[in-house]
Amino acid sequence: MRNIKRFFSLIPALVLWLMLSALVWGFVFTRITDTDPAHKISLFIDTQVTDATGLAVKLEEGLGGNIKMVKVHPFTYAMLDGEQLKAADLFIIRADHMETYGDWLTPLPEEIREDDAWGVRAYDVESKSGIASDSINYRPLGEPETDYYLCFGNQSRHNQSLENAVDNAALDAANLLLNLR
Repeated sequence: MRNIKRFFSLIPALVLWLMLSALVWGFVFTRITDTDPAHKISLFIDTQVTDATGLAVKLEEGLGGNIKMVKVHPFTYAMLDGEQLKAADLFIIRADHMETYGDWLTPLPEEIREDDAWGVRAYDVESKSGIASDSINYRPLGEPETDYYLCFGNQSRHNQSLENAVDNAALDAANLLLNLR
């Protein structure tokens, strides 16, 4: 009986140790599998992403030079850390959400500008076709169908038209995306 009481008295310490261990290993894992923004392109998508890893690998293979990593996430990934979302290099945004996220965007570079100065059509409702449609679900259940636009973030480190840019890799990544039709 005494040993059982002693065991139960140790449970809070064991739980605390497990929580601290999880935090430390989470920190270590994040440091190993991430890099600084100057060497990473981040793409956030305003819908479900069915194959983020596959899309990231395709982009990484096409990008050279300074870029070591591409991260692809749905907007829901940044629910707890909105700053990470605001600092993205590229966005794919629903047409009806463009105004909502307009403060995070910068005008398109002249090289890919079409009708809209803020985005290139990434998904067309009429033709039911879009860029990287094997990795992105442009028609989630319960949502009305709409066009999507590829946009550039105004805090990107990879857009030469912005102040703190280190290169123009966001344009290269956008061109790769546009060729994934």
